[in-house]
This record gives sequence, structure tokens and C-alpha cells, in this order.
Amino acid sequence: MTARNTQRTFVKTDDTAIIKCPECHLAKTIAVGKFRSDRHSITVRCTCGHAFPVDLDFRRSYRKKTSLAGEYETRAMGTNQENRKKTTRLAGVYTIQHPASGDGHMQVTNLSTGGLQFVTSSDHAIEVGQQVLVSFTLDDRKQTEITKNVTIQSVNGSVIGCQFRENEPLEQALGFYLFP
Repeated sequence: MTARNTQRTFVKTDDTAIIKCPECHLAKTIAVGKFRSDRHSITVRCTCGHAFPVDLDFRRSYRKKTSLAGEYETRAMGTNQENRKKTTRLAGVYTIQHPASGDGHMQVTNLSTGGLQFVTSSDHAIEVGQQVLVSFTLDDRKQTEITKNVTIQSVNGSVIGCQFRENEPLEQALGFYLFP
């Protein structure tokens, strides 16, 4: 069976998933919590006798693949006691703000209610934990502009994973856009 025939289903917070047989179209809710720690791909056999592969997605929120152009603006990390440095040569206390702020163009490659992933179009100095302001336009009917403050969760070359800041409300347009 090819990957193209594999059904993908999202696991609910109660560790159940709705599986629909591609042969007879029977839908059934099954408990899948026992697969959370080791297997995310299973083979299901329907009561009609048809067996088919299912990929279980245990993410907290649905992730939608996208190709949305946008821009990012990094900000210097906040100053705190561990970023302060005293010197004996010059009077005073100096603050090191690292990394430096900057901006650039990006392509949002996937989006969820909890965050997004984007690819930068050029070299960057983005680091995990950094606060970034992202702006992009949805490809919905209204071409809705979205601007969000995010925290960088992962950096893998030009691929950046980030989470929306907790104090930021989810825009209604973004919620409708993400509805599967």
C-alpha cells in the first residue's frame, strides 16, 4: 500500500480518533492512547474485512500546510542580570543585548492555532527563545493580514519553528482559516 493511500487522523484530547474505512465508509471512534509513546502509524481492520494504514497525529492542534509570504522582525533579547557585565577598566555597568535585532522575508510553510513554521529567504541570526514579530497575509477571500508576536522554539538552518505568545488572542479570521 502506498503512502498516498494512508489515512491521517488527528487524536482528540481524550486520546480517541475517528477512523473512516475507505472501502465501506463506516466511521468509528477508537481509543488510541496506547500508541502515543511508541507507534503513530497503525493498520486498522474494518468490520467489512478491509485493512488500511492510518497515521495518528497527536499534536495539540491541527497543523495546516501553507505557502504564505510574509516578513519577520527580530528583537534583541530582554536584559536581565545574567546579561549584565561589570568591568574594572570603565566605570559603569554595560548590558550585552544578544542576538542583535533584524528583519527579513519569510515563507510560512505551516500554521496552527498554537504557532507556525517559516522558512527565511536569506541568512539570519534567529535563536531559540528569541521574541519575533511575524506578519503575513492569509490566502483567504479577504486576504486577511495577520501580525503576531511569537517565541522561537526551533531553528534548523533556514527553517524556523515558533509558538504564538500566550497573551496573544487568536484572530477570528485565523481560526476560520485553520478549520479543517
